[in-house]
Amino acid sequence: MVQLFKKAQGGWDDWSTGAAVFHIAANDPRGITRGKIIVGVQCRIHDFEEIDMALLDTGAEWSMIGGDIAQEFDNYPTAIPNITIKTRYGEIEGRLVTSSITLVADVGRDLLMESTIFVSEEWPGPIVLGFRGFLEKLRIALDPGVRDGEQLFYFGLCK
Repeated sequence: MVQLFKKAQGGWDDWSTGAAVFHIAANDPRGITRGKIIVGVQCRIHDFEEIDMALLDTGAEWSMIGGDIAQEFDNYPTAIPNITIKTRYGEIEGRLVTSSITLVADVGRDLLMESTIFVSEEWPGPIVLGFRGFLEKLRIALDPGVRDGEQLFYFGLCK
């Protein structure tokens, strides 16, 4: 792995805390998404044990979860109830919750972060890692690599 650095007062600091291979045009492992997950990264939602593949989408306003994972949040405190967002599947109703998302590292350290997530059982998937409440707090870089399997997703907190 290439080490990334940022200029700091009096020298250089690590730019990222972890990195992982990202998946290009992958099938949704849950089999509920139409089409491919263009940039897929491994994450863990809340304190669930299962690691999921999520669509990394810098153009998505919110991180989103749906289906059976959304059901796990039925009795979870809601930050903003009853909101409607427009998606490629049409308008979907849900709520915003504050929970954690962990980016899973192949190299370095996993990154656990408190995030704002749009939760709706109507959302057919995939899990989406969006800008507001999540990516806006991160430093990220994508290295497409030279050969398949060499593509790396670098991540660290903005400080």
